[in-house]
Amino acid sequence: MTKQRTMDPLLLIGTIIILATLLTWILPAGRFQRVRDAHSGRMFVVPGSYQLVPRNPVSPWGALTSIPTGLAEAADVVFFTLLGGAAITVVEATGAIGGFLNLLLLRLGHRPVLVLGITSILFLVGGASDNMYEEILAFLPLLCVLTRRMGLDSVMALGVSVGTASVAAVFSPFNTFTLGISQPMAELRLFSGFAFRSVFFVLALGIWGGYLAWYARRCRVPAEAISAAEAEGAKAGSWTVRDLVVLLVMNGALVVIVLGGIFLGWGLREFSAVFVLLAVVAGMCGGLGWRGTMQHFAEGLRRMALAASLIGFARAISVVLANGLILDTIANALFSPLRHLPQGMSAITMLVSETILAFPMPSDSGRAVMSLPVLLPLADLLGMSRQMAVIAYQYSGLVSNLMTPTTGALLAMLVIAKVPFGKWLRFMAIPFVLLFALAVTAMVAGVRLGVQ
Repeated sequence: MTKQRTMDPLLLIGTIIILATLLTWILPAGRFQRVRDAHSGRMFVVPGSYQLVPRNPVSPWGALTSIPTGLAEAADVVFFTLLGGAAITVVEATGAIGGFLNLLLLRLGHRPVLVLGITSILFLVGGASDNMYEEILAFLPLLCVLTRRMGLDSVMALGVSVGTASVAAVFSPFNTFTLGISQPMAELRLFSGFAFRSVFFVLALGIWGGYLAWYARRCRVPAEAISAAEAEGAKAGSWTVRDLVVLLVMNGALVVIVLGGIFLGWGLREFSAVFVLLAVVAGMCGGLGWRGTMQHFAEGLRRMALAASLIGFARAISVVLANGLILDTIANALFSPLRHLPQGMSAITMLVSETILAFPMPSDSGRAVMSLPVLLPLADLLGMSRQMAVIAYQYSGLVSNLMTPTTGALLAMLVIAKVPFGKWLRFMAIPFVLLFALAVTAMVAGVRLGVQ
């Protein structure tokens, strides 16, 4: 029996960088005019301003320098991944989480679907309310331990966390991040279209939750097949007052992060600072001492180094496309055909075009600034509501969050969970088809109902 070979994530990203570089020599260069919005400070595309410009193909040396440039541009996410992972490593070293998992498994281990449901609530709320994504990196090692002790593989840890958060974010009627960017751009009231979105939000969560429950029942290893070490680990140890204090500190830090993000406008830098403070306080409360805390913090940095680097490497792809002046060309080619289609087909094509654009531009904010100034005037010309253009942009997150290898954070999560990209795609195939079909249905229904 031959061993199945898997695609190394660095090799995958490197291959895409090379392909992107070759495209800068093949595709015509073009550029939209951009203006800075005085209120938000963002640069926006001027609709109808696309024009061809002299070629600027990226050289092999330019492709190489795009990697450190990508790392620099993604610095906030890279350092958040490093510091968040290091902090959770310190918390894990105190034994508090292991004790809690033992308690949870001893009480509810015979009901894995219930355990997974309870665990996924955090990520559902975080994704639906504030587009939770990179923050998940810090929790994956713990989730992998949890799913392994229940006889499930690490792909379920990814499904419960990034899968649940992403599905909730994409279909959410109250996503403060994506709707906070896109609806003001479309001159729509924030959270308008709430009732329409809520219907498909519930349907999407039903599809995703049903799939996770089916997968958990189908793929769970029987109790007698779990290794003796794992079984012993689930029974050993006791939960102490010190463990309780450490967990209270960790959850307190998470509450501070959520409240800071919602009410103080905090970003990843402030979140990273909270994680550094969490590491120090949890280590001291957990009995590790100064030396032990710093040793485990350093171990966490080493553990997360590759995952954090992948985020910057993936950003290099967008750097190459932008430097080669073909990113605007790709966007213009995707959205130009909409002018000649009937409304129903235009709505579907709008969603497909946004989805395709998510491959070279996985950033939700970057894709909004690039695509919506082009889509919104087209929607006006077609007699389609601007709300539907916003929904098409929001639903394209299915690909950018869950499927495209140009999303560095996703590759980092796969590395942490030790799940090959191909295995993740196989896991996502069925729910992605169902959820994308639901998104297409929503686009057609929204046009026919005249959702505003």
